[in-house]
Amino acid sequence: MQKITLLKLIAVSIFLVFYGIVPARAETVGAVIFTNAKMDGSFNELAAIGSERAAAEFGLEIREWISTDPDETLNVMRRFAKSGVTHILTLGFEASEMVRALAAEFPDTEFTSIDGVISDLPNVRSILFADDESGFLAGYVAGLKTKTGTVGTIGGMDIPPVRRFMCGFEAGAKYANADVSVLSSFVGQDMYAFRDIQGGKATADKMFADGADVIFAPAGMAAEGVARAAKEHSGHVIMVDANQNGFLPGTVLTSALKRVDEAAYATWKAVVDGTWKPGLAVMTTRDKGVGWAVDEHNRALVSDVEDQVNAIVDGLAAGSVAIVPGDTVAGCADVL
Repeated sequence: MQKITLLKLIAVSIFLVFYGIVPARAETVGAVIFTNAKMDGSFNELAAIGSERAAAEFGLEIREWISTDPDETLNVMRRFAKSGVTHILTLGFEASEMVRALAAEFPDTEFTSIDGVISDLPNVRSILFADDESGFLAGYVAGLKTKTGTVGTIGGMDIPPVRRFMCGFEAGAKYANADVSVLSSFVGQDMYAFRDIQGGKATADKMFADGADVIFAPAGMAAEGVARAAKEHSGHVIMVDANQNGFLPGTVLTSALKRVDEAAYATWKAVVDGTWKPGLAVMTTRDKGVGWAVDEHNRALVSDVEDQVNAIVDGLAAGSVAIVPGDTVAGCADVL
């Protein structure tokens, strides 16, 4: 009974603080808003890793919320701001307009939007990644390794970061092999597509049936379904964001890295040391913000092309390798 009572008191205390009925604790520095899931094995999980690293290193209390829809995200951010949280970190392009609205409503609260695009407000910093460079590397690997001459890319839904990945992939595949065919598709039309593992598998099953033997999957958790289809069809998948080479070893050709963990960590470090600034930052191959992964799980698969791919990494960083939009994935001229 005492344990149950204590848990109730803790729950009530959290409720009161969150809804602004009592002041937030003075040491509360910030909050992270996760969309749909925290431990997704990819984008959100990397942000969690970076934030937890900063919390431990700097002694911060960073509050968290996992939001399931846009209305909830907006309401939660507003409640955090009202309760005294001074810095809010959001994840994903879809939160951009909500951040814009709340930044105007709470001018004394700072916002960092990873993958959002807001560069004109004095209390908002946007951190983007050269998704096209990361996708280009994935495409270059696929173009070198395909045996059928057909590769594919499956996005979660059609939003600018995903399209930049996919368009970069097509450009990279063509750079490696001008004659390669590139198929493209999306799992769905809303943010739930990034959690639709079965939808990812079904989309990949069709693409493998159409002749692809390597599929690049900037599709969140739905990429797990693409990987399972790859295994069944004796093909390969290229995962995204985190190093997921260990997921179905032998099937994952490589992972296109997007260092969201470093972006989150750098955000909280800047908050702590007073160097945080509004505006727009883009992490590229030059600062190792994006790349590709080689480890014990996939080295045997890519050892024959590793030097070639690393030369492309250097070329992208130096500006000597240009990413030229292709004509298979729609809309590439608009995002590259």
